[in-house]
Amino acid sequence: MTTPHSQEAPGAQRRARRNLGWLVVLLVGAVVWVIGAAITAATNDDILVPTLILVGSFLMPLCMVMFALTREGEDELPHDKILLAFLLGGSVAVVGSAYLEVRLVPSSTGTFLTVGLIEELTKALILVIVAWPMTTRRPRDGMVLGATVGAGFAAFESAGYAFAAMMHHQDDHPVLQILQTEISRALWAPFMHITWTALFGGALFAAARADGRFRLTWPLAGTTLGVILMHGVWDQCYGWAILVTKGLRGQGWTLEWPNTEAWVGAPTEWELFTFNVVYDALLLVIASIGVWWIIHNWRKYGAAASAAEHEARLPSEGPDAVTPRAGT
Repeated sequence: MTTPHSQEAPGAQRRARRNLGWLVVLLVGAVVWVIGAAITAATNDDILVPTLILVGSFLMPLCMVMFALTREGEDELPHDKILLAFLLGGSVAVVGSAYLEVRLVPSSTGTFLTVGLIEELTKALILVIVAWPMTTRRPRDGMVLGATVGAGFAAFESAGYAFAAMMHHQDDHPVLQILQTEISRALWAPFMHITWTALFGGALFAAARADGRFRLTWPLAGTTLGVILMHGVWDQCYGWAILVTKGLRGQGWTLEWPNTEAWVGAPTEWELFTFNVVYDALLLVIASIGVWWIIHNWRKYGAAASAAEHEARLPSEGPDAVTPRAGT
C-alpha cells in the first residue's frame, strides 16, 4: 500500500537534488577551469585565454544565483527578469560606474567611500529598472533579484581584473596571475556585491507600498547607507592592512583614512605575509557582518510573510468559528 510518506519522498528527493545543483555546477566548473588553465599554460594558446577568464570569473557568481533561486518559493521569479538583472548588472552597471568613477572619484581623499557610493547606487538603479514592471513586491524576491544584479556586476568586474592581471604580467607567468586573481575574487565574491545588493533589494521591496509602488523609507535609507559604508570599508581594508604592517615594522601608525594607503618601495617577504594575514582578517570581519545581516533579514522577511498569510486566512474561517479548548 502506498503511504503519504512514500508519495512525498520522490518529490522531496527531487527538491534536495535541485537545491544541491549549484554545488554540482561549482565543483564540475572548478575542475574544468583547472584543466583549462593547465592546457592553456602548457600550449601557450592565446585562443584559450578568454575561456579561462570567463569560466573563472562567472562560475561563482552564477552558482550563487542558482543557490538563491533554489530557496523555497524563489524558483517562481520570472526567468527573463533574472537574466536581465544579471546582464544589466554586469554590463550597464559596470560600465556606468567605471565612467562615473573616472569623472568623479578624487585622487586620494575619500576615494573608497566615493567608489562605494557610485557602485552601490548604480546597481540600485539597475535593480529598480528591472523590478519596476513586476506586480509583486515580496522582500525575499527583492533579495534574490538584488543578489542577481550583484552577481552580474561581480562576474564582469572579475573578468576585467583577470584581464588586467594578464596584461600587466605578460612576461611573468600570465596564466598564473589570472588564476591567483580569479581564485581570490571567487572566494570573496559571495560576500561582496552579491551580499550588498541583495540587502538593498530586500529593503527596497519591503519599503514598497501596498499597490507595489516604490517609496523611500527610513529602513531603506539606512540599508542603503549601510551597504555603501560596507563597500567603502571593504575597499579601504587594503590600505589599513598596509598601515598595520608598517606599524608592526616600527614605521609608525599614521592613519590615512579616508585617503588611500600604499607601499613605499617594494615590501619584504615578511611584510607581504603580515599584510595578507591582516587583510584577510579584516575582510573576514566585514564578510561575517554581511552574512549575519543577510540571514537576519531573510528570516525577518519570511516571518513577516508567514504572519501576513496567516492573517489573510483568518476571515475565511468565519465569525462563528470556535476554537476548541484544550482537553476536548
